[in-house]
Amino acid sequence: MIETRELVLVTEASGFIGSHIVEHLLKAGYRVRGTVEPAKAVALRAAYFEYRDRFDTIEVTDLDTDDLTDAFRGVSAAIVASLTPLPGKATKTAKKIVESGYTATKHILEHARAANVKKVVLTGSSSNVLHPDDTWKPIVVTEDDWNPQTASDCKKLGVHPLCVFTAARIIAEREFWEFADANPDIAAISILPGTAFGPYGRGQASDSHGRGTFAWLNMLLNGAPGRPIIQNGPPFSPNYVHVEDVARAHVAALRTSVRRARVLLVAGYVLWPEVVTHLARTMPALRSRLPRPASAAPHHPPMYARFEGRNARDVLGIEELKGWEEAMGDAVASLLRAEPAAIAGEGTLTDECLRLLKTEPHGVVPQSESFHVLSNPWMPFSDMPPLHMPGLPSPLYLSDRSL
Repeated sequence: MIETRELVLVTEASGFIGSHIVEHLLKAGYRVRGTVEPAKAVALRAAYFEYRDRFDTIEVTDLDTDDLTDAFRGVSAAIVASLTPLPGKATKTAKKIVESGYTATKHILEHARAANVKKVVLTGSSSNVLHPDDTWKPIVVTEDDWNPQTASDCKKLGVHPLCVFTAARIIAEREFWEFADANPDIAAISILPGTAFGPYGRGQASDSHGRGTFAWLNMLLNGAPGRPIIQNGPPFSPNYVHVEDVARAHVAALRTSVRRARVLLVAGYVLWPEVVTHLARTMPALRSRLPRPASAAPHHPPMYARFEGRNARDVLGIEELKGWEEAMGDAVASLLRAEPAAIAGEGTLTDECLRLLKTEPHGVVPQSESFHVLSNPWMPFSDMPPLHMPGLPSPLYLSDRSL
């Protein structure tokens, strides 16, 4: 590690991707300031206590409207991470989520310009280059492509709720590049990760443990015995990337001399039947909890859109990305550590699995609250009864068509 006095601001530092970015920056020697909701600030500072001389937080209630002058004071670079909420965090209406893609991005970038920030890195999504209707078509998309979805598309009846989140991210990135064009003296790079899997972040707020890709794996591990798997299909692409590779890419983006780039970060592709087979083989104590392997015969041939990005290598110098086995294994291990019954030694898990579960969970302490999860349109698994899991939110039902 080579320490630098450069101060980097990371928004949403207690989120899944944001918390991993913070840790990778600290390990790389940067000073880091993270924005965090007031209720999560103490836990976030405690998570990085060993870095207290190089890490501080700034409490922000709303990135759309709060005065960010203090957040940007002394900052030389900013990483704008996770402006749109994860599916399941129903704290905003569909209209507000889409609007925030523009308003929060614009608000943050205006403060960055006023603070004479030298570089801004935006965390986007691979969905910014691929329309969800095309996820299961034999096409190739690159860093030059754009998903043409707009906010207006989300008003149409029958549109998947995912449209709201993809539209917000697209709007955010377009605003980002408009800002870059108007401010050529500020270096600008957008990182477009695929579907991120991996362990909880050290500073990740426990109320997000059941969201995003963790919600998928929660559904994979809980349900009626012998249940089938709904096969992969639109609007979800079967791509993946390890969250630690996403964080590594953000650090590399700060160091590159390239001043403008979109960077696709997709490690490969995996189908849920492959995941089930792998977990049954490598974690035999979970076999009774997994869906039926016999249901693994795909309804769809493996014809899905492929992502071809050159900038991870050419701009960031990243030659290799972690495999899906490690990404899924790390994510499942984090989920198991957070199961109170397993940590207490209850249930029928093997000694080997219990040993894994009792391993220090990287500073993440699950909240005691339980949330009732009903039938959820985000989940790719069927025949699921209601679950009671720490940190799982209510599902987001988008009845708001007033976009």
